[in-house]
Amino acid sequence: MSTRTWRLSTLLLGSGCCALIYQTAWIREFRLIFGASTAASAAVLAIFIGGLGLGGWLLGRRADAHARPILFYAQLETIVAISAALSPLLLLLVRELYVYLGGTPKLGLVVGTAGRLLLSGLVLAIPTVAMGGTLPAVARAATGGDDVRRRNVAALYALNTVGAVIGTLLSTFVLLEALGNRETLWLAAALNLLIAMVARQLDRVTTLPADLPAASEAVSPSEAQAPAGFALLASGVVGFAFFLMELVWYRMLGPLLGGTVFTFSLILAVALAGIGIGGLVYAVWGSERRPSLRGFAACSLLEALAMAIPYALGDRLAVLTVVLQPLGHAAFGAGVFGWSAIAAIVVLPASIVAGYQFPMLIALLGRGRLHVGRQIGLAYAANTIGAIVGSLAGGFGLLPWLSAPGAWRFVTISLIALSAAALALSDDRRSPRKLLPHAALMAATLLLLTALGPTAVWRHSGVGTGRAALRGIESANHLKAWANGVRRSVVWDGDGIESSVALVRDGSGYAFMVNGKADGSARYDSGTQVMVGLLGSILNPHARRAMVIGLGTGSTAGWLGAVPAIERVDVVELEPLILDVARACRDVNHNVLENPKVHITIGDAREALLTSRETYDVIASEPSNPFRAGIASLFTREYYRAVNDRLSPDGVFVQWVQAYEIDTTTMRTVFATMAASFPYVETWETRPNDFVLVGSKRPLQHRTSELAARIQEEPFRTALRNVWQAVDLTGVLAHFIAGDPVTRAIASAPGVDVNTDDRNVVEFGLARSVGLNTPTVIASVRQLAATLGANRPLLDNPGTVDWTAVDTAWIGFHVAEQDEATEVQFVHPTATEDARRQALVSYYLRSNAGTAREVLSAAGSPAPRDLNELSMVADIAARNGDERAAMPFIEQLRQFDGGEADTILAMLRVAQRRFDEAAPLLQQAFAQYRRTAWALTRYKGRWLER
Repeated sequence: MSTRTWRLSTLLLGSGCCALIYQTAWIREFRLIFGASTAASAAVLAIFIGGLGLGGWLLGRRADAHARPILFYAQLETIVAISAALSPLLLLLVRELYVYLGGTPKLGLVVGTAGRLLLSGLVLAIPTVAMGGTLPAVARAATGGDDVRRRNVAALYALNTVGAVIGTLLSTFVLLEALGNRETLWLAAALNLLIAMVARQLDRVTTLPADLPAASEAVSPSEAQAPAGFALLASGVVGFAFFLMELVWYRMLGPLLGGTVFTFSLILAVALAGIGIGGLVYAVWGSERRPSLRGFAACSLLEALAMAIPYALGDRLAVLTVVLQPLGHAAFGAGVFGWSAIAAIVVLPASIVAGYQFPMLIALLGRGRLHVGRQIGLAYAANTIGAIVGSLAGGFGLLPWLSAPGAWRFVTISLIALSAAALALSDDRRSPRKLLPHAALMAATLLLLTALGPTAVWRHSGVGTGRAALRGIESANHLKAWANGVRRSVVWDGDGIESSVALVRDGSGYAFMVNGKADGSARYDSGTQVMVGLLGSILNPHARRAMVIGLGTGSTAGWLGAVPAIERVDVVELEPLILDVARACRDVNHNVLENPKVHITIGDAREALLTSRETYDVIASEPSNPFRAGIASLFTREYYRAVNDRLSPDGVFVQWVQAYEIDTTTMRTVFATMAASFPYVETWETRPNDFVLVGSKRPLQHRTSELAARIQEEPFRTALRNVWQAVDLTGVLAHFIAGDPVTRAIASAPGVDVNTDDRNVVEFGLARSVGLNTPTVIASVRQLAATLGANRPLLDNPGTVDWTAVDTAWIGFHVAEQDEATEVQFVHPTATEDARRQALVSYYLRSNAGTAREVLSAAGSPAPRDLNELSMVADIAARNGDERAAMPFIEQLRQFDGGEADTILAMLRVAQRRFDEAAPLLQQAFAQYRRTAWALTRYKGRWLER
């Protein structure tokens, strides 16, 4: 290949880089407008790749006819640059139009999808059509008449794809986080203009190859290597297969690699890198003999084999991912290397073959320079149509129907079928000797597909979020036992339109996994899931209408719907399969799906809030962790302002925020973003390492007596007892962390960013700390609140509250939850409370009942105030065999938890060596545990361990 070809290839490298930067930024922008649903993403993607295909088809002919194709390329790049630079303005217009029309909640799915297509076309049509013509134009300039295999086309295609790899990585790992969407688009547009200027200069100094006479270029039907119809159909099929497989890779690798913004960018980059490598291999390797249908069939079979091998490896790749995870603990770059290794095993081989395959299809359509632009355009258009069909079929049909592993097998078999069709049309179809290697490849691939493939170990064990560990596994049998345990824990699983979902049994009951990440446990996370809604109703006693973002186990909506004063609860849930999770958890969510006050909408929460005209007294938001790709759009200033617009004057917005695996900088941004959107923001704690930020338009000041009375009403009384072990106002106030002054102090600190739609730093910041043991931030926020005198809520009569008892209740809650991060120095030391606190720490954290008994005895055996203290003193007395001391506490405990009371009574009988009485008590206790969803299991577990 000539120097001219490689010089022109560098132009396409730059074009590919800009194109993927545009694509990444545009998709992020449209998700902020249309939401992150599959339907919304599919509409944008269809317009984007459809525009590329249309551009190839329309402009490929013009490239052939243009006397100066490099100049034509420069003109196209100028159009791309200008239209891309203007796209942020058009996106603002699209946002206003879409919100004004009401989006899909008002228009319905069909009309709403049509609107998304039209509005996407308004922004994307011109630049994408122009992009589609760039490869044919440069190919026309670079290809000589003697290029039988069209290797020059392959080189151009390869370098264009390598540029796309650079654009993907550069935008995700550098530009979007540092500059934001708009400035990233403008930077790419400036680079595009520079490329256009360089192309104009090359046009002036480049001598193009002359066309050979038409007769020498023409290929008679008897010499044709493939019928044009089949070649175009094959191009469509491989486009269908590869795009469908991309969806499978995203769905399957998310659980291994974490599902962050970096994960999906890395998968795309590896796929593009493989395509580029394959194109380069085609360009520089092989004879000048023209490709044949038999060669294309072999190529398709190799692609199928490359897909089947990682499928057959199955859960071994999950184990390898766990082995590589310590790299990420050393440094972020090392973690990216580990992710890249896993992605390369799964994605790279098939992508390399696909990259080799596409220029081969173009060579099957013709040879040399004549009609090269038109033929590239036709092949590109057919490939694009197949890609659109593959992406739509995968998102709306095949993944939910076949499951992701089933779709994986389907794509592989489709490529085998395409290969068989190519062999049936080839001249060698009657030569068994020549077809024997193909038969062997088919047999090997089909054999690999009979393997077990990825199971729950890969898909539902929390590998990508660092929740799976191989500690204690010292042999193959240990590993096998661990894997079987993970598989047995899955009650059911399925692939939905948006996500893969599994219902699993964990140590406390049901939990559910979404794309390989635990998104909620019905019992373990109930302190947050129940109270994120009820806290809003407690703080706003006049609440009548509520909105819940995310259904999950159904606990937030179900308990809100149980409040007599609440008239309506609107729930927005993205994935329909989550309804089955809520149905399974009906015993802890007040049978939410049967509550006529609860109305569930399947859709995107952001779109619902932006387009809604309703107002609410409580809006509760507990989406998945913001490190998951797209979730952080529910943590931006623009989104919070939309929430504020939907709140009534006395309304409250309750936002869950993880306080684990988060760095201080990102947490400050979260606080600053809430401060920029709400006049008043309080901080509460629902579970150890779970914040909720409560935003309101007015200060939340309460009458102490009324607040104390309200929490004794149902369902608050039962909920507080079950999930916070609180029985009075003291236990509730223990969960208050900081008032609005703390929020303002954090927001006004130098260098604190606000999270915006344009520059979503929370998404990137949290994605860098997934699975890392970062220091907890709750204690530091609590300390800051004490320093500023903002560690108490606004009460009309705060003097009636024993704040030292509140601090003790805070310690009791933490240690009972086995949270070792609790530091006693963050509360006021007092002689009367220190004994309780020391006893609680000794008993719950140190499992030292003897020390706890001595401390309490020295302090005069103070009466227990809440359920954590009650359980402790009852158990201490029972272990000592002191029936006179134990029985009053046991009977008091029975009012709250009969199973725990019977268990401690059995311990008392064992201590008294009255074993014949202990056995039936344990039987009675275990029967109670089975009947009562809210039974505490700490003593049950202790007995089972004996």
